Amino acid sequence: MILEKLSDWPSPKMTRLMLIISLIILLIVYPFMGYFFFVSNYSLNILESQLSFNAALLRTAYTAMNTDQLNFYRAAETFDYGFMVSYSMLIISLALIIARKFDDPSIWRKSGYFIVPLGIVTACLDAIENAFILSMTANPASFPDIWAISHSSFALIKWILLFIAIGWAIAACIIRLIKK
Repeated sequence: MILEKLSDWPSPKMTRLMLIISLIILLIVYPFMGYFFFVSNYSLNILESQLSFNAALLRTAYTAMNTDQLNFYRAAETFDYGFMVSYSMLIISLALIIARKFDDPSIWRKSGYFIVPLGIVTACLDAIENAFILSMTANPASFPDIWAISHSSFALIKWILLFIAIGWAIAACIIRLIKK
């Protein structure tokens, strides 16, 4: 099986380096992203915005912003692409590090190898979601309703996969601590 290749690739040294790089990217990108979201004065919280499936709600939020605020919001969404890289690398490296702590035939090791591609898939879904956001903000008063529905659909799947990855990591760490 192709996922079993993950037992030795990337090497443990490369996996640790990936973890460190992911944290460095996170520490660089997240403050800029947070700053631009803050100064944009975007009126919706993250759940309302990403999971509303509601074009009218998003239009109201976008049209309430002036040009500078919309540009700040677009900048935040652009920095989010760097954030995607960081959390993708973080999911991949943590899943590998944690999974490799378990014995080879264990369900926890195998399931960890299934979590690894979720890091990539989740970031790709987030990237598509952001493409819809950037498209909607290019014409905030009259973008097609389907864009909001598509945006929220990609966001929903992204959040589900993120919770699966995070939940697996927490459960695997707890199980590992108990078995020690």
